[in-house]
Amino acid sequence: MTDHPPLGSVIPRLLVERGIDTVFGIPGVHTVELYRGLPGSGITHITPRHEQGAGFMADGYARATGRPAACFIVTGPGLLNIATAMGQALADSVPMLVITTLNVRPTLGRGEGRLHELRGQSIVGREISALALTVLTGEQLVPALDEAFAFLACARPGPVLIEIPIDLLSEPFAFDQTEPRKQAEPPLPRPGDIEAAARLIARAKKPLVIAGGGAVAGAPAVRALIEGLGAATLLTTNAKGILPAGHPLLGGGCMLTPALHRLIGEADLILALGTELGETDFWYDGDGLVLNGKLIRVDIDPRQTGRNARPFLPVVGDAGQFAAALAHLLTATHDGGAAYARLLRAARLDGADPRHACHRPLLDALWQVLPDAVVAADSTAASYGGGALAEPPAPRRWMSASTGFGTLGYALPAAIGAKAARPDVPVICIIGDGGLHFTMPELASAADAGTPIIVLLWNDRRYGEIEDYMIRYQIAPLGVRLHATDFAAAAKAFGADHIAANSLADVKAAMLAAAVSDRTTIIEMDASLYA
Repeated sequence: MTDHPPLGSVIPRLLVERGIDTVFGIPGVHTVELYRGLPGSGITHITPRHEQGAGFMADGYARATGRPAACFIVTGPGLLNIATAMGQALADSVPMLVITTLNVRPTLGRGEGRLHELRGQSIVGREISALALTVLTGEQLVPALDEAFAFLACARPGPVLIEIPIDLLSEPFAFDQTEPRKQAEPPLPRPGDIEAAARLIARAKKPLVIAGGGAVAGAPAVRALIEGLGAATLLTTNAKGILPAGHPLLGGGCMLTPALHRLIGEADLILALGTELGETDFWYDGDGLVLNGKLIRVDIDPRQTGRNARPFLPVVGDAGQFAAALAHLLTATHDGGAAYARLLRAARLDGADPRHACHRPLLDALWQVLPDAVVAADSTAASYGGGALAEPPAPRRWMSASTGFGTLGYALPAAIGAKAARPDVPVICIIGDGGLHFTMPELASAADAGTPIIVLLWNDRRYGEIEDYMIRYQIAPLGVRLHATDFAAAAKAFGADHIAANSLADVKAAMLAAAVSDRTTIIEMDASLYA
């Protein structure tokens, strides 16, 4: 006999030592050994109603804090259920740790019809993760965790997957009491690249900064650089708040109108910090984003420096560290940045889709009413409008599924994850009736976890974006009209409250009331009343 504990029971302690304080998961017979060590570990466990919800919760937690949470996921169907959430996190560079199980080692790949058996599970896992590791012996566990957390700390963020066979979870594990190794730091840009960037900027007459989600971790340094440079700045959806609302250099969001595209083309130098310059950052058509000026591209991922736009100067490294180093080399401030930013802001509305722009009063009201709010937005009209018009007062206050993978149902569980991470602030979910149907049972998860959120429900009884698209392209709009759900009854069934809001004034009053409630509140906006 041995006194060593089972390997699975030690994993929660190893996670705590590496900074994990929250786990999302649904216990199953293939993961219960992971739960043996949870009591007394200091980890908060939240149970979703679907593994996809677990992944979206971890996504919301990470976007609200910059830190990863973990998910415990069963073999086979559990991994497939969380796959969409991992795909969204991969597309938007959001860190999370997913620990899933495999069938017992002697049966792997044999097709014997074992419980939860998924042929080629590891292949599936690699396709939906930024890093996938398989642990087949006890000796491999700690090195795999070290590799996973080094990746989460230093590389372009994304979901990290660790697979562990269920028989290994039950094996005795000789726990090493030594402290986990110190994590490495993100890569520093080369000094020569920083100096080259400074020379290019010194010669520029009309520079433009485009900051993406990769710049958020270094937001103070990035803001200081922008202000020292005096450059007009556009923020992608995942970078919102680096410059707050009303900042004189804020040109707004990046969703292109023809007028905005023309103005971007006037910049003689573009400094792109931690952004893909991708389709769903700008929603461009045809030939993509046209940049006429010299492009300095800064990204932690060397593969990303040449995608979507070819740079004059590619710089590999952390955007925040680059900004801090470059700020010391600036020799002059461009005095035309504020005027350029005002033109960019006006251009957002010149040719903007009225279906999206009409939500500006609602978007403006979010932080007017609740200045500390964190907002999770689904793929819905207000969210698309928010890509151009939402202006939070600080980073990590706006997250959206309208970029990247573009899934429906994201915002409700993401808001629950954000509330678990930030219980001290109001958390708002913006979602349409179609998206809410995807993950509505997670309302019960919020009640169980004591994470009350505010749900702003835009109800037009249809998949409105898709129906409008079909009509625009002369396709019969089939399959887009939805049953008129009684959301008041649904709210009651899942432990939430419901308020019908017939005007923006009603919405504001309901938000204030919901912010001090210990229950989730659905504020339903009937779209026909806002037409």
